[in-house]
Amino acid sequence: MNMKTLAIAAIILTAFSTLTPAQKLSTGNVLGQINVLEHKTIDITRPLDKPPVLAPFALSTLPDFETVITEPLNTLPATLAITTSAGKNLWLDVEVENGWRAVQGQWLLLADDKNKKSLIQHGAKIITESRYAALGIAMLHFSVPNDLDSKKALVKILSAEAALSLARNHIYQAQSQTSPPVTKDLANENTQKLAGNSPACDLQVKVGIVDSAIDIKHNAFNLADITAKSFLPENLKASVQHGTVIASLLVGKNKQLTPLLPAGEIYSAQVFYQQSDYAQGATLTAIIEGVNWLIEQNVQVINMSLAGPDNQILHQVLTAAIAQGAIVVAAAGNEGPAALPMYPAAYPDIIAVSAIDKNQQPYRWSNRGNYVDYSALGVNVLTAQSSQRMGRESGTSIAAPHVTAAIACLTPTYGKDRKGLLDKLNKLAVDLGPEGQDPIYGIGAILRH
Repeated sequence: MNMKTLAIAAIILTAFSTLTPAQKLSTGNVLGQINVLEHKTIDITRPLDKPPVLAPFALSTLPDFETVITEPLNTLPATLAITTSAGKNLWLDVEVENGWRAVQGQWLLLADDKNKKSLIQHGAKIITESRYAALGIAMLHFSVPNDLDSKKALVKILSAEAALSLARNHIYQAQSQTSPPVTKDLANENTQKLAGNSPACDLQVKVGIVDSAIDIKHNAFNLADITAKSFLPENLKASVQHGTVIASLLVGKNKQLTPLLPAGEIYSAQVFYQQSDYAQGATLTAIIEGVNWLIEQNVQVINMSLAGPDNQILHQVLTAAIAQGAIVVAAAGNEGPAALPMYPAAYPDIIAVSAIDKNQQPYRWSNRGNYVDYSALGVNVLTAQSSQRMGRESGTSIAAPHVTAAIACLTPTYGKDRKGLLDKLNKLAVDLGPEGQDPIYGIGAILRH
């Protein structure tokens, strides 16, 4: 068959390619030509069946975990049911105004009979009416129906004076992030690289922490002096993660840890419950009870490694504690450099602490602002963790105890002379940023030697 004949045959084959399967067309040697082309096509693609061989890479070349985080691990759903171990609902932990969290439908108000009566008449239910003797405050804790669950709705049925103290039962969160557990060798290496590892002092000083429960079975606390009280419902399983970390910085001691306060006494007000594997929350009501108890125990220095929204009741409670001679140290917050101020750190009389790393560079998630008073080591710090583990933690929660310990060491000398104590602390601070107080380091860094 000559080339002209082949061309004509190919045209005929194309013209009849749409025939139904019942129709047949004799293609002769044309089909053989097509088979040859198919065979060649298979030969061309066969080498691609084998995956390319890539050169191996070392794990050490991977970027640091924190540099690739785009969203904090402690992010929570809009509505979270808090239940007992038996599955009974206690409250709903929900997202409210401005993205903060609160107990759904629960509010607080300084106690007043007239406003109490008005609330009841409009469908509110009084949960508790409490007198906090150490703080000199009486409080109404109440729940409201959905149509009253906003400040705008509630102020319409309250006196103008009462409205000034009205506040949601907000939920405050721990301000640290856990890195993967470390091996013994890596933990020792991390310890050796720190700028300093000596105690803040060897004095028998007293420090209060408003935090989660502490895993006192951890070997880091074998010799620790810890007094604890829970302010959670009896049937709610307490978190032990964050409190264990904070307590270990202050008084934890083993082959890998040197505590800030080796002879210190810890009073632990247990307020945090577990929101998720990565987040712990504390209701405002639990925080109030915890602070009141610490004042009853004559604890002068209180560490609050937690943060959340501005809340008038929280402000009044801490103002009352400070009036009793307390010095309150709080984490500045882990929402990032551009974030709005977080509380209680941003209240004027609270000592706010930001976090820096071992190279004295700011922690990437640390809040900044004119309310920052001091900075301290708070990145990849070795701590005790629950269930006999050791690990590294980062956050302003981790930085705050360094300042708390430094203040506690000054209390035997200065007592309740707040100005004298803080003047001395200012002299101990290392000015790392622009000269004077700045939004990143505050007055300066409190460093271990």
